[in-house]
Amino acid sequence: MTKQTFPLLGLLALGLFALAAAPAWAHLDSGQNTAIVPAACDGARFQNQCRQMEKGDIDLLMVGDSITEFWETAGRDIWDQFYGARKVLNFGVSGERTEHILWRIDHAPMDKISPKMVVVMIGTNNVGHGTNTPEQTLPGIEMIVERFRALYPEAKILLMGVFPRGAAASDPLRRAAAAINEGLEARYGGGRADNVAYLDIASLFLTPEGFLPAELMPDFLHPSAAGYQLWAAAMEPYITEALGDIPFDATQGGYPEGAWQLARHRAKCQELESGDARILLVGDSITHFWEEAGRPAWERYYGDKNAVNLGVSGDKTENVLWRVANAPIEKSRPKGIFLLIGVNNVSVGRRPIDAALGVRAIVEALRAKCPDSAIIVQKVFPWGSAEDRPRKQDLVDTLNRMIPAMLLGIDNVRIVDLTGRFVSAEGNIIPEMMPDLTHPNLFGYEVWGSAMDQTVRELLAE
Repeated sequence: MTKQTFPLLGLLALGLFALAAAPAWAHLDSGQNTAIVPAACDGARFQNQCRQMEKGDIDLLMVGDSITEFWETAGRDIWDQFYGARKVLNFGVSGERTEHILWRIDHAPMDKISPKMVVVMIGTNNVGHGTNTPEQTLPGIEMIVERFRALYPEAKILLMGVFPRGAAASDPLRRAAAAINEGLEARYGGGRADNVAYLDIASLFLTPEGFLPAELMPDFLHPSAAGYQLWAAAMEPYITEALGDIPFDATQGGYPEGAWQLARHRAKCQELESGDARILLVGDSITHFWEEAGRPAWERYYGDKNAVNLGVSGDKTENVLWRVANAPIEKSRPKGIFLLIGVNNVSVGRRPIDAALGVRAIVEALRAKCPDSAIIVQKVFPWGSAEDRPRKQDLVDTLNRMIPAMLLGIDNVRIVDLTGRFVSAEGNIIPEMMPDLTHPNLFGYEVWGSAMDQTVRELLAE
């Protein structure tokens, strides 16, 4: 074999590899766009959906393919928690593409319902089945959105970005989904269309390295129960607003519960009046007790940083929301605001989702007052004794899983998880750090302060 043969074989091998690696839609004729031509998709499930529509009384319409349909299987428990008491119709059908949704809109009794919100998540099968390119899929999705806007001019449309698929970022279908989402962001992101909100939650499913964990999507396409929980949490702020069922107790300002709490609040307001605060700590007793059990650690990590501790023992999200509304926080234009709140909500029987909504409401209120401040949201610390910890920690874990989803779309927000610093390898709270299994002692505050010190220094150096 001559030396000249190797380059020829190499080029041939590269060509075959490229052909094998290319997605099925890579060589489609761009003039043949089936994504915008309604295609029949009749069947027993669709007929049942039509019968449900005939009855009317639907507030929330979920539109999509198998990822939406499987709320009824893999996502059933999450569906019951979030939507069981609501008037919802699952308008998802497995295998559907944009053209099938367009056909169903034409052939379903859409005039029998007046939803307050329509959630649309479609497009993965257009590229996944090899029938369309991302560029062809985009107008199909746009046609669906515009059809719903015309049908229900008073409704809110929540358009979901196509979920990531494939285990690795290099997967051709992962890239195809990302390309669709780039187009959707350009068309609908940032409130560019009236009554349409675009929400891309791909980041919730992916590791920092871009891998898609099997525990969230076992087949790297359809969510598990944990994946559906992330999806539900991310949508909840939009749905509660559209349906008007925002939980009052967790998200709307709650007056301080006692005289001494109000006295502490007023004293902290006087500190803020000077306008010197550069770091604010906001929370409940865990934050408050920096000034008691954690006093030496406070002096070490915050004593020379113009920090103000706004924590108040016993606070729940609604109390913090009231304090933010009624404190001159904006006078200091702080570099960083550290928030840790929510354990008291779940400790008195509130739902984790309501506490997570409360966290979002607080962050939005802080952002409105301090548009240039970094907001660092700390996940709720571990909680509970060995006997009751499984039940209590499950509530905390659920809340913590929802926090990143709840804060999507809010600028300059960081999420910090320090929970692993307070538990053993077996997952039990280390009593040498938290003697009462809720509040840190001095050792615990030293660990906390050390963990956050670099972040604080970076904020003050900006």
